[in-house]
Amino acid sequence: MNDLFNEVFGASDAERKTPIEIALGVDGKGMTTARKLYAFLEYDPKNYAKWFRKNILENNFAEEDADFWVFVPKDENHQGGRPTQDAKLTASFAKKLSMMQKNQKGEAARNYFVGVEDGTKKLVEQLPCPLNSQIAADVAKLGNTTVQIMTKQGSAPHKIAEAFLLECQQFGIQLPADFVKKPEYEQIELFE
Repeated sequence: MNDLFNEVFGASDAERKTPIEIALGVDGKGMTTARKLYAFLEYDPKNYAKWFRKNILENNFAEEDADFWVFVPKDENHQGGRPTQDAKLTASFAKKLSMMQKNQKGEAARNYFVGVEDGTKKLVEQLPCPLNSQIAADVAKLGNTTVQIMTKQGSAPHKIAEAFLLECQQFGIQLPADFVKKPEYEQIELFE
């Protein structure tokens, strides 16, 4: 999966950022700021304090010191008024906030995540039969039945293993290459 990510995004392990993370200004530590998010959303700068309070400080679905960390920028407030607050945001919290906004950028964020989900579904459909617990249980039952029948018929262990290998392959289950070990010679009985 890492190779697929690198192929699609052309990034090294340290630079792996999705397009939405780049747009939100997420840094190498997986963080962005409320100011960067607000700029991405293209809201009126005069309404920042109200938006900050409502969407970050009073957000019932976010936890301070887990999803965000409030700070006061040092290089601001040259006119001596109340200092403007900012916050470090985790990438996941910033993504959630971007999807909640009721403007074109919020819609773009929602469309991005819907597109990612649709792409994931298509990718999964291209994979061999996805193994879920029910399929695994059914294959195990089939394997046990095969072992019982072939043992009663006197089949050699390696023939039983070959049959089970074929059953697994039909369901897209890959077994180790050395799963079937053919004996160097086959024992035969001279007398019945």
